[in-house]
Amino acid sequence: MRFARGILIATLSACLLLLALQPVSHALPASLKVVEIKVKSPEKDFPVRNVWVMTPNLPATQINLLPVVYMLHGWPGTPSGLIAGVQAPLAVAFAHGVAPFIAVFPDGNALTHSDSEWADSYDGRAMIETWLTKDVIPAVESGNIRTRKDRAILGFSMGGYGAAIIGLHHPELFGQVVTLAGYFVIDDLTNAFGSEEATDKKVIYQTPVSFLKVASQMRWFLGESSQDYTALIRGQAASWASKLKAVKATDTLSYSGGGHSYVFVGNEVPIFTKWFKWGVVTPPSSKATPTPTVSAVPITPAPVTPGKIPLL
Repeated sequence: MRFARGILIATLSACLLLLALQPVSHALPASLKVVEIKVKSPEKDFPVRNVWVMTPNLPATQINLLPVVYMLHGWPGTPSGLIAGVQAPLAVAFAHGVAPFIAVFPDGNALTHSDSEWADSYDGRAMIETWLTKDVIPAVESGNIRTRKDRAILGFSMGGYGAAIIGLHHPELFGQVVTLAGYFVIDDLTNAFGSEEATDKKVIYQTPVSFLKVASQMRWFLGESSQDYTALIRGQAASWASKLKAVKATDTLSYSGGGHSYVFVGNEVPIFTKWFKWGVVTPPSSKATPTPTVSAVPITPAPVTPGKIPLL
């Protein structure tokens, strides 16, 4: 299981590699806009991290009232790859009347522990969960901080694990969790947790079942490709759904084609966008902090490391 994702990376098709390497700015639908912001992080490896924010083509006053979905990429992977997978189907969904939202794509990569698991590493080299929950949310929502009813977290592959565990750690922040080809077990390939022992406090903290009692506070969308034969992934959605039922949590299972790829992610977009249920976002008060001014920038993928395909 520990090497399942490594084996999968070596066998992914060349056509999907080309999809991930396509600059997002070249294919971005006119109905969506992407800006890049830089957000300070309380860590050693990346004291400043990048975040991309995708918004529908609406007046700023309306955008400031939209729900927000934080979308987490997998490993090896980048925000640009996930954006490339969801941009077109999101534009179509919004054009066909799905309730629009802001999509936020933080960079969850790490240096010392490259398989970050979207976690605060045991040695403080990466503090990605703290950065996302304490720094990114205020930076993105500064003009109108949303309630948990209008904030969701979503992830693909490693990002699916990250969305689940961060959601469970912070039920006060996220009312809905979407996992796409995610997993709900420990798969710490580069020792971010500092131990493999199930009794270690960091491992317990990073194990989703440890927080099952709070899972009923959120709605869960569990997507898995019917063509995903990755040992780590296959059956994880159904297994977690059975655990959610035991605590009477609301869950939806979804299966579509596409394997372990952004094709699968794109297939799920029309389904989970209709599944979302949002509250009523109240207008920002006159005392709210103004939203920081950011400029639109083209998104280019990170360089490809030989032997690694940034699709997960």
